[in-house]
Amino acid sequence: MREPIVFVNGLFWPQSRAQISVLDRGFTYGDGLFETLRAYRGVVFRLEDHLDRCSRSARLIFLELPMTRQELRTVVCETLKRNLLSDAIIRLTVTRGEQEPGLVIDPETPPTVVIHARPFEALPGYSYEKGVRVSLFHNSAPRVGGIDSQIKSCNFLSQIVLRERARKEGVFEGIMIDSNKRIADGTTSNIFIVKNGILKTPALTEFVLPGVTRQVVLELAASLNIPYGEQDLMVDDVYQADEVFLTNTGIEILPVRQADRQVIGAGIPGPVTRRLRAFFLKTFGVSS
Repeated sequence: MREPIVFVNGLFWPQSRAQISVLDRGFTYGDGLFETLRAYRGVVFRLEDHLDRCSRSARLIFLELPMTRQELRTVVCETLKRNLLSDAIIRLTVTRGEQEPGLVIDPETPPTVVIHARPFEALPGYSYEKGVRVSLFHNSAPRVGGIDSQIKSCNFLSQIVLRERARKEGVFEGIMIDSNKRIADGTTSNIFIVKNGILKTPALTEFVLPGVTRQVVLELAASLNIPYGEQDLMVDDVYQADEVFLTNTGIEILPVRQADRQVIGAGIPGPVTRRLRAFFLKTFGVSS
């Protein structure tokens, strides 16, 4: 089996030789950002949107990216090419870099950039045909103090713990609820509901990530003349929805058939969900 090739700070390495320092702040404090990207047939999906979000997030945490946008674009695509991958998941990680212990930021230290890719592994087809189950976790949505936006932070412990709780409950995803009792995100996904033909998703807050696929779904809804809105959603909005689905780069549009013990709608993927997913696959040339 061919060894994966990883980009680390300007050079490409076999994965077994790709290293960062034990003093890297991404390791010591989770001080960094990441983006998870998808490639379809050798083309990175919505690369510019991911780079936009990475740049915005970096500014919010006082992290100056060490590469230009064009350089990042080039090495993301080159990593995909060197790994001979067509359908793939790519991770771009940027940390504060190697610094001495302590919370004070040294602005002179160059950040660390790591990019690696792996073959895409699709969920079983029945997940889309039947829908998945989710659990709702109260007062669990994390945020980064001092900023008013949700970012893809390397400090992912809250999501990891909740995802494990969900797994132990035998469900696919954990839905996080913020301190104001509003639905936020899944641990790795955004959430949508459909009620009376209207598509709804939580408004962006410090607890809700501006997901790239989330934005794509809103654009597709507009193209299909499906009425939609971004607004606060509560637990009962999910329980009483006609349809619920999740989105992220890897799962695309994934139907939900049950939240906690509450069956959603008829307990099968609804017409709006199926229509949006079919249009997504058609629009972006994806095989279902």
